[in-house]
Amino acid sequence: MRRNYFRLGGVLGLAGLLGGPGAVAPARAGAWNPEAGHGEVIVTTLFDQANVSFDQVGRFTPTPLYRSLQAQVFVDYGVTDWLAVVIKPSVQSSSLGSPDNQRFTGLGDSEIGAQARLWRDDSTVLAFQSSVRAPTNGGATNSWLAGTRQPEYDFRLLLGKNIAVGALPGFIDAQVGYRLCAGPAPDEARFDLTLGLYATQRLLLLAQSFNIVSSPSDIVNYPQWAQSKAQLSLVYSLNEYWRTQFGAYTTLAGKNAYRENGILVALWRRF
Repeated sequence: MRRNYFRLGGVLGLAGLLGGPGAVAPARAGAWNPEAGHGEVIVTTLFDQANVSFDQVGRFTPTPLYRSLQAQVFVDYGVTDWLAVVIKPSVQSSSLGSPDNQRFTGLGDSEIGAQARLWRDDSTVLAFQSSVRAPTNGGATNSWLAGTRQPEYDFRLLLGKNIAVGALPGFIDAQVGYRLCAGPAPDEARFDLTLGLYATQRLLLLAQSFNIVSSPSDIVNYPQWAQSKAQLSLVYSLNEYWRTQFGAYTTLAGKNAYRENGILVALWRRF
C-alpha cells in the first residue's frame, strides 16, 4: 500500500487568497506570487484516518486502522514581483493497527522550491513551480509508513483566473504537475483544481480536488497507485493580517490507496 501524502502545496498553496477585510478582488490563488518583500505563513494541523482502502482495481477492501496527525508550516515569500520562494516543513505521527502494529514519527511531507510567474494580465496568471521533497526520516524501523527515504522532484504549471459566479467574486486555480520519485517508488502525474468564492468580504468558500496517478510499476512494495481527494473549507479574515481556516476532506476514488477522511485547522499570517 502506498503511503498517502497529503500534498502540502496543494492544500496550502493559496498563500495570498484574501486581501484586507474590505477587499474581495482581485484575488490571489496558488498561481499568483506574493509581492516582492511580502509573503504569508500558514500553520496547519491535519488529522485523518482510514480502515478501508481501494484495491488494485479500485474496489473497497477492509484494512487495519490507519491514523495520521500532521503539523505543517507553509512559507511563501516574494523575492521579486515575478519570483517567489516556497518552504514547506512538516512533522507527522502515523500508526497502523493490528495485526500490522506499525508506527512512525518524524519528518512528514516537506519541500522547498521556487515559483516563477510566466505571464499575467488583469485577471489571469500563468506560473511555473519546481520543488524538491526531502527524504523522510524518524521513528519507524522497516515500516512503509516512513516512506521510501528518497528525494522527490516536483514540476508543475499553474493557471489562475479571477471569475464571478452571479454576484459572488472568486477565482479558479488549476495545477498540472509531474513528480519524479527517486528509489523504487513510481513517478506521479498530478492535477489539482481549486474554486474559491467570497460569500462575504471576510468569508471565502474553498472547494478543492487533488488527484494523483502514478506510472506503472512491477515492484511489489511500490505498485502503481492512484488517488482522488476532495476538500471543502472556509477561510475567515480576522483582520488585514490574520486568517483562520477550517475544513474537511475525503478520498473519492483510488487504486492501492487508503480511503482517508480527515479534518484540518489552520492559522494564516500575512507579512
